[in-house]
This record gives sequence, C-alpha cells and structure tokens, in this order.
Amino acid sequence: MARPVSSRRAGRPTRPTAAVAAEVRTAIADAIAAGWEQFQQITDPAELEAAGPDVVGDADAHNAFVAAESVAAEGRHEALAMLGRGEEAQAEARQAYATELARPWHQALPDSDDAQRAVTGAAAKAQTRTTEHLLAVRLEQLRTQARPEPVRPAEWSQRLPELAARPLDSEILEVIA
Repeated sequence: MARPVSSRRAGRPTRPTAAVAAEVRTAIADAIAAGWEQFQQITDPAELEAAGPDVVGDADAHNAFVAAESVAAEGRHEALAMLGRGEEAQAEARQAYATELARPWHQALPDSDDAQRAVTGAAAKAQTRTTEHLLAVRLEQLRTQARPEPVRPAEWSQRLPELAARPLDSEILEVIA
C-alpha cells in the first residue's frame, strides 16, 4: 500500500487544496481571457459576425478547452519538478545509481561513456518513475478528500412521524375540506 505523501516538503508547508484550486481557476480564467483577446485581434469582426453565433461559441469553447489543457499541463509539470526534488525521488535515484554501479559489466569498464550513460540513465528513470508515482498517489488523496461521503437519508419509518406531525398549511386544508 502506498504511503501518504507528506504535507510538508523541504521545510515548507504545502498550500491548502482550496487555495490551490482557486489559483488554478484564476490561471485558467486568465489564460482563457488572453486566448480570446488574441483570437479577437487576429480575426476580422465583420467576418466573425457573418460567421454566426455558433462559430463564435465554438471558437470560445475551443479556446477555453486549450487554455485549461495548457494550465493543467503546466501544473503537472511543476508538480513533477517539485516532487522530483523531494527526498523520496532523490533516494530512489541514488539507489538505482548504486545498483547500476554494482553490475559486473560496469565493474569491467567503469570509465566508459556507455557505462556512465547507463548509470545516470538508470538514476534518472528511477527518479522519474518515483516522481510520477508520488504525483499519482497525491492526486488520488486529493480526489478522495474532494469526494464527499454519501449521506444516506433517514429511513422513511423515521421520517414519516416527523412529517405527519407538521401542520398543514391553509391552502391544503381548504382543498381537503
């Protein structure tokens, strides 16, 4: 089972999920506005009006989609970079480096370019795999936190007496009478 990702990295507390979500929403809104502004600058207003509202709506939706994808990719890249500098990813890289150094073929040719590429490549791959794993674990934790527990309503046998005890309003009493 995966260990929970620490809420502190390099002595810095992580930002609360709500704050990060607000920053992401703002970044997406800013990217959408910038993209739309750029679209309007390169598009002739008369041609845009002649194309009709569906074309404008489609262009706006496409712009929003591309902007959101871009912000998400940038956020993923930043998260991977931050996690890659963390102790867990660094430890995995050191372990892979040491393991590759201990291989018999490396012992025979320790100073060759191929041997050096193999050692550094193994360390980089291990660090990347660990970083991606840590990001996947953290994202699952955030999804779990964001997903509210389903609330089961009380059984009808418990709700009906409460509903029956409520007085009927005057309109309903008139209809019944």
